[in-house]
Parts: sequence; structure tokens; C-alpha cells
Amino acid sequence: MQGSPLSPSRIVFLCVLLVSLSGCHKAVPPAKGEPFAQVTEMRQRSVTEDPAVMGNFPNNWQLEKPSGPPMPPEESEFQERLAKIQVAPLVLEDLAPGATRKVDLQLAGPSGLNGVVRWIGTTSPLKVTVSLAGSSLATTGSTYHIGRDRGGSSLNAKTTAGGLATISVTNTSGVPVKLRIVFASSAL
Repeated sequence: MQGSPLSPSRIVFLCVLLVSLSGCHKAVPPAKGEPFAQVTEMRQRSVTEDPAVMGNFPNNWQLEKPSGPPMPPEESEFQERLAKIQVAPLVLEDLAPGATRKVDLQLAGPSGLNGVVRWIGTTSPLKVTVSLAGSSLATTGSTYHIGRDRGGSSLNAKTTAGGLATISVTNTSGVPVKLRIVFASSAL
């Protein structure tokens, strides 16, 4: 059967011949006048070289200004809610072991309180308390640590009346810490 007209090798040869004659294999040349893309190669450092992954952070707080044009003021629900928010001045200071720092906000009525505390110097949780007129509303909150020497805590509470709201942070570690406290309220 080697010389028969339907042998497999002859069928393959005919198929290849037909495909090549039909033009299906030809590549379409690029249209003239189209710009070619420019390729810029960059070396991206390994994740193991990233200072944040390695736990190497600078020993300070870095605050960056947001870029871009300011948002235009609009009359909206957002503006109404924003008007109900009070924020105490930001605290950035060193706190010795055993020392306490307090921040106060005077509330006109029922409010939601939010305290965010960050520290550099230890991963141990510090004692953080939110109170209203001397009565404790929340303690410790959600604590976390990052790297070898940073930590933080977030506390939320609601009040049923106005009065003097306070967040206090006590350095319960044996080392000095750089402290940042943000304390805010929103009228309910």
C-alpha cells in the first residue's frame, strides 16, 4: 500500500500544500504610519529588599501632603456630616516610661468618639483609655505591632450625653516612645 494515492504521508503532504497555497499562513504586515510602542525596562527590587517588609522604618513620623488640586466645596450630606466632626489638635511627642499623656474634647451632646494612637519605640501595647467626665468608656482597643519597634491602638466609643471626653495614653513599656494621638468626635 505504499504507493497508493490515499497513504497517510500523501494526505499530510497534500494538506500542507493546500494550506501554503491558500495564503492562510501569511502574516499581515503592520499598517504604515502607526507609531510603535516604546518599551522602558525597569528593575523592580525584590520584596525581601523592601524596608517595610524587613521591618526597617525611619525613627519619625512622615506626613506627606496630598497631591492634586483641592476638591471643590459642594453642598451635600458630606458637608453636613463634616460640620458635626470635632478633632483635637494632633499630638506628636516623646513619652517617657511610666508617663501619661491626655487629650481632651468638649462635647455638646451625644457623640461617637474615635481615638487612634501610634507609637515608635516598642511593640508592647500601651495603656490607652477613652473616658467621659472621668468614667471609662473604652480601654486598650484594637492593638497591633509592626516591625521591631512600632505599635498602635484604635478605640471607638459612643456617649449618651455631652461633657469632657478624654483619651489618655500611659507608657507601660520600659523604654521611651515617640507618640502620635488623634482624637475626634462626631455629633450623633
